[in-house]
Amino acid sequence: MSCVKKRWLIAETDRSEPVVARLRRLRGLDDGAPETLHDPFLMRGMDRAVQRLRSALECRERITVFGDYDADGVTGTALMIDWLRSRRARASYLLPHRIRDGYGLQAAHVERVIQKGTDLLVTVDNGISAQEALGAAARAGLDVIVVDHHHQTGELPPAVAVLNPKRHDCEYPFKELAAVGVAYKLLQALDGKPGEDALDLVALGTVADLVPLRGENRVLVRGGLVRLNNGARPGIMALKEVCRGQRGPVSSRTIGWQFGPRINCAGRLAEADLALELLLASELGRAREIAGRLDQLNSMRQEIQRNAIRQTEHALKEAAELHRIIIVIGEDWHLGVVGLIAGKIAGDYNRPAMALTRVLGDGLLKGSARSVPGFNITSAIAEFQHLLVEFGGHSEAAGLSIREEHLQDFVNGITALANRRIEEDPVVELRIDTEVDAGEIDFELLHGLEELAPFGSGNPRPVFILRDCRLVRKFSMSQGRHLKLWIENGNVPLEAVWWDGGGEGRGLQYGDRLDLAFELQLNHWNGKDMIQLVLQDLRPTGTPGSEPAS
Repeated sequence: MSCVKKRWLIAETDRSEPVVARLRRLRGLDDGAPETLHDPFLMRGMDRAVQRLRSALECRERITVFGDYDADGVTGTALMIDWLRSRRARASYLLPHRIRDGYGLQAAHVERVIQKGTDLLVTVDNGISAQEALGAAARAGLDVIVVDHHHQTGELPPAVAVLNPKRHDCEYPFKELAAVGVAYKLLQALDGKPGEDALDLVALGTVADLVPLRGENRVLVRGGLVRLNNGARPGIMALKEVCRGQRGPVSSRTIGWQFGPRINCAGRLAEADLALELLLASELGRAREIAGRLDQLNSMRQEIQRNAIRQTEHALKEAAELHRIIIVIGEDWHLGVVGLIAGKIAGDYNRPAMALTRVLGDGLLKGSARSVPGFNITSAIAEFQHLLVEFGGHSEAAGLSIREEHLQDFVNGITALANRRIEEDPVVELRIDTEVDAGEIDFELLHGLEELAPFGSGNPRPVFILRDCRLVRKFSMSQGRHLKLWIENGNVPLEAVWWDGGGEGRGLQYGDRLDLAFELQLNHWNGKDMIQLVLQDLRPTGTPGSEPAS
């Protein structure tokens, strides 16, 4: 339940244009035409990667694809394996284990693939920073093609080709491809045609990895959504079946809220291979078995998160009142979920947050941290590295291990540091596109908004303001967690839902005059289609603080 107050920032106050035209201009969106896809050979190293892969296919060499345990890495691996097997290549895959292996290619993985007789290794969603592992591969005579999208932080690793639009010397026009998008560009270069059959995997990995849905990503995801809705990949069909809340067409929201979490939970709570097997399944019966297992794992993941928040609820409120950082410790939280726990707390309380759990009763604690804008969590942790077994991360997220005997000194130290550096709570900004009248909220507007889709990172669903609404009725849902509101604006009746807004809604009274910030959504209920306002925030009419965005 969010405890954060928001500052409303309005992007457009001029209402002379129609709403959809206004939004299109504000966001600078093109029409998503296929011709906006770029030539894959503009990517540095593409010619060498294509040449080496073609040689491997012609010579019947053994090819191993090494991926990652998240949705981007899994879909990118599935994309490569699917294509290679369709060419009757001698192809296999290897995915790391989140807890046993950690992130990225290690020298031990190189040794494993060499022992399998691999002639060519293709990394997907990793490799740009794997100098040690790829150095071992080079010394052993193993050729490697790196397919990655993470930032280059040092020298390029030794490899036949490094495909990454973010490498320092790459002039590829679009820099924000997910790893599955880079893999798709490689297959485009190999085939000399778009390869639309694979776009379902590209859309799944791209949306789930939260890369900006602009430019080429927007084109790829739009094409992928068509495949997700019309294609016959057994794994996708099975995913649709287990996502019982999925009604109507698959959208980017479906991927982000339903498909993506189920793919990711395999790598969090079990083996990422399970998700990969689902996407590669050729029979619907087997796909249904795997999708059912992923659905169970996702329910477990949700329950672990809920239990962790419940267990620490009192400590959370106390810590939020006293300190600028929140640190919670559990006895038996799964290591694959501690990052989600920290992220949930950071979002709810607008504080940097850290979730630690004891491991195997051996005196070691491991955990993850998530931050808020303006506070570099990894830099803060680094000031106490003498107390840690290991740590790493970036400004917004970090992981760490610490011995029990050093825990209190670490907690005291980083708490004092955060209290010094964060003088006041960072302001959370709710970015609103524009104001509308109740009379403009109709099915024509709802359908027009879909022209701006797909929505996601970099192109979020539009947020509107409707002013001076009268509260007619309210109803609590899910034991007070969510809130349903019935309102009137002029003579226009509207319905709204506020997910996780039950706490903020307790003080509302019938007849209150409110300004609403909301998204629009089609709600299908009892055989009828209705327009529903999905609230992001509300405030009494006339409250100051709604200001133009700079």
